[in-house]
Amino acid sequence: MIRRKKMAQLLKREKQLQATKEHREKVEAERQKLLQRFLAPDAMSYLSSLNKNDPAVVKRIEDVILYLIVYRGLRQVISQLDIRYIERQIRGEGPRIRVQRDGEVSDFGDYVREAISKGTNGDSD
Repeated sequence: MIRRKKMAQLLKREKQLQATKEHREKVEAERQKLLQRFLAPDAMSYLSSLNKNDPAVVKRIEDVILYLIVYRGLRQVISQLDIRYIERQIRGEGPRIRVQRDGEVSDFGDYVREAISKGTNGDSD
């Protein structure tokens, strides 16, 4: 009697694991289908190359895109530029514009701040 109960529990647990695995595979297939439909080819290649270096960020990017598609009704093709924007938002990076002068590369924000400080100092004379 005890053996039968244990065997029944094992079979039940095995069925639950199999059902969970099938559900996960089905959800992942749907995710990939939606991403294929709404991502531009260059965006897909960018995501796949980024996935080699940082899969956690790619997962969050995909979650954001799928949220926009499913819950916000976004129906346009998402480009690589959009993907890079989402990536920067996730990583907390701000926009960076580089200025190259006399062989020296500097951040545009620093360049503007320097110009502003020179302008305000010159006005007070």
